[in-house]
Parts: sequence; structure tokens; C-alpha cells
Amino acid sequence: MTREEALVLLEEMDREITRISHITAILGWDLQVGGMPSAAARDRGEQIGWLETQAHAVSAGKQMEEVLTVLGASPDQPSGNPFLDDRSAALVRLRYDAWKKSHALSPDYIRRNAVAVGMAQVAWQKAREQDDWAAFKPHLELNVSLARERAALYGSGDGSPLYDALLDIYEPGMTSVRVDEIFASMESHLRSLLNRISGKPVPRQDFLHQNYPVDVQERFSRKVLADMGFDFSRGLTGLSAHPFTTTLGSHDIRITTNYKDKSVAEPLFSTIHEGGHALYEQAASNDMTSGTSLAGGASLALHESQSRLWENIIARSPAFWTHYYPVFTTLFPHETEGISRDDFVRAINVVRPSLIRTASDEVTYGLHIILRYTLEKALISGELGVDDLPSAWNDGMERLLGVRPRNAAQGVLQDIHWAGGDFGYFPTYALGNLYGAQFWYAMRRDMGAEAVDHGIERGDLSLVREWLKNNILRHGSIYTARTLVEKVTGSPLDAVWFARYLDEKYTALYDL
Repeated sequence: MTREEALVLLEEMDREITRISHITAILGWDLQVGGMPSAAARDRGEQIGWLETQAHAVSAGKQMEEVLTVLGASPDQPSGNPFLDDRSAALVRLRYDAWKKSHALSPDYIRRNAVAVGMAQVAWQKAREQDDWAAFKPHLELNVSLARERAALYGSGDGSPLYDALLDIYEPGMTSVRVDEIFASMESHLRSLLNRISGKPVPRQDFLHQNYPVDVQERFSRKVLADMGFDFSRGLTGLSAHPFTTTLGSHDIRITTNYKDKSVAEPLFSTIHEGGHALYEQAASNDMTSGTSLAGGASLALHESQSRLWENIIARSPAFWTHYYPVFTTLFPHETEGISRDDFVRAINVVRPSLIRTASDEVTYGLHIILRYTLEKALISGELGVDDLPSAWNDGMERLLGVRPRNAAQGVLQDIHWAGGDFGYFPTYALGNLYGAQFWYAMRRDMGAEAVDHGIERGDLSLVREWLKNNILRHGSIYTARTLVEKVTGSPLDAVWFARYLDEKYTALYDL
């Protein structure tokens, strides 16, 4: 087999795996959005498990190994032959990493895990609604056991913590030692800033918690999504218990939100957040990448950088609401009567420790992530048992944020990630904040801060959208997160940019 023949065969197999992942996503969408009856959870888990075993057979198969060998992939050269172009080298790198991981898992493990996750997600939804920790606990125990089994199978054998193998699934190349260093610095800065703000008067927020008509909220959210660049001919929106973004095909990227809480801000910003993810998926699927595993984010933290940048840095800024607040007040004249733009901006940027991560502000959000990271790392290492998780959660909330959940729904049951078996995922949220701020300052450097701000003030988001698309999104997974951030910003990931952003913003908002 020649190198050229191997490349053709590699892409054919990669496209087959990608098609299976899209079909699996359709079943996952139905599970969370389509109103699937709860009694069907096992059937759906088995269906998803069967599809995943088909993808596993291709990904871990002998033919994949032969092709990767011809192309020169190895632990020392994961991107294969150095003479490959960037696209081909990236495809080799992704498929070699997937081959190693797939080869470590048996079809039996994949089926067991898929069934357990399917049942756990349904159990979590019911347990959260009914505040019933006991009903969910056995599902979480099984998921933790399966995650530890996966981590051991993925493990490098070099003595690294089990957790690192799970972290690498979502943020390739990242280690818990590095995350510990970043989070220690971040925690110190966040708690210091929180202490400075805590003595200031809390802006009023009562007008955000009225009966805003849902249909009008949806209309406003769709306008913002369209202005951001979301292509409704290639995507749609839905409702789910926990907002998410999923890719069902090269031209089928979907997002969800929910309107259960009596707050006009939460569904709007969750929609913008998921819209940032969707823009990445839509732009990453292009002539070079469409239908392959290259048509996606470089990492979960890179993905999160886009959602958090749009949600917080842009959509919570005074510049954004210079244009959108008049539109908002026209749609909601009664609810916003007597409320100025500055009143509104201060309200949507209130810094106050809260119980729910998805509703938390930019300053305290990172502390929520540090808690979850600490707990799941301890669960995987065995230092913390599932029985002790609720109390450890509540103690951690009190230590980091000064608040204590009154029940499991407000505490340990609030996130879907562990029900989905997604251990190692949480750190990417906070890392995404760091990437997003670093990209924001690079954008302002490249295009001029005034030009960026004036465009946003006019409601013209094209400058932001096109810079992100050209510099980050269109590359999909061709470059690693580490390579991409250095190409775009000129330096490795550095927490100093996020600290600068928070200090500048909240010094002005709170007159610190």
C-alpha cells in the first residue's frame, strides 16, 4: 500500500466513523429533546451502544492500524510522516489518537457504558426534578466505576494520575498538574476580586425576574443568533433540561435552551453561549473538512472559548447593549419601564455568589468549576466516595463561595455531565474563559480596539464574526489548541489576559 493509497483509505474510514457519530447524535437529540418515553431509556442506550461498537470496529480495526503504520504514525510521530501537509497530518494525528483509545476499549465495555449512560441521563432528569439524590446515586456509582475503568485502560503506564487519561479526552495534552497550577492562580485572583466587589452595593435585578413572554424572548434570541451569524438553514433550536449543542450532520448543527426559570437573562445568555458553540461547528465544516473528524473544535476548551467570548465578553458588554437595548425595550416595554441601558448592563453583570453554575457570574463561575474539578478528580482517584459526594459538594460551596445548598437539586444534582459519564470535561469551561480573553485582546490588537467596539455598538457583529472565523473557526481540528493559540495570539495560553479582562470590566462597573 502506497502512502497516497493509505491517505485515501484513511479518509474513507474517517468519514464512515463521522457518519456513525452523526447518527448517534440524532438518537441523543431524541433522548434529550424529542420527548422519548422514560421506559425507552435502555432500548435507546443499547441502540447508541450498537452504533458506537460499529464506529469502534472501524476506529480500532486492523485496517486502521495498517494504514496508520504506512503513514508513519507512532507515539513519537503522532501526525505521521513529516512530509504530509497540515490537513493530512491532522487527520493522521486525530485517527491515531482515536485508534489508541479505541484499541484500549472492548466492544463489551462500550456497550456497558452506553447503556449505563443512557439510563443515568434519564434517571438524572427525574432525580433533579424530584430532588431525589438516592434515586440517582447508584447510577453515578456505576458511571464512576466505568470512568475509572476507562481511565485505567487509557492510562499511559507512566504513573500519571488516572484522571489525566480522562482529561486528555477533552483537552489533549493537558495534565492535572498544569490545571492545578492554573486553577490555583485563578482561584486566588477570583477570590480577591470577589472580596473587593462584595463591599459594594448590589445593583437591582428585580426587573429581570418578571413574566417575560416566552415567545417574545424566543424572537429576540433568534435575532441575536442571526446577527451573530448562526445559519438557520444549517441548524435549529430546541428545548432541553440542560442547554447543549450537537452536530447531527455537516449542515445540521442544533442548540437548545430552556425557559423554566423566571429570568429573562438566563435563557438569553444560554442561547448566546450555545450559539457560540454552533458558530464553531458551522464554520469548521467547510470545503476542507466537511464530513470528516476535522470538522469540529480543536479542543473542548477552544470550543468553550467561543461560547464564553460571545456570551460574556461581547453580549454582556455596554457596547452590545448600546444597539440591542432599544430593540429589547421595544419588545418588552412594560418590563423595562424606567430602566436605563446602564441599569440593565449592571443587572446582567451582578457579581454575587450563587448556587447554580449556569446562572453564575463571570467572577464566581470559575470557582464553581474549581469545585467540580476537585471533586471529580477525587472520585476518580478513590479519595472520595459517591456516598460522601453531597456533603463534600456542600462544604466546597461554602468554602469557595460562602453559600450552602439547601438540597441536592441545588447542589450535586444540578449538572448533567456526570450522568453522561463526562469526567474530565469540567476544567475545559474555565480554560475556555482563559482562551477567550486571550483571543479577545488579540482581536483588538489586530483590528483596533475602537473599530471592534464601534462595530458592536452599531449592532454590526461582522468584524468579530469574521475575525474569529478566519483565525480560529475555519481551521476546525487541523491544528491543536496549543498550536492555534500561539499562531493567533503569539504566545501560549496565559491566564493574565482573563485576569486583565475581569479587572478592567469590573473596576469600571463597580467603581473599584
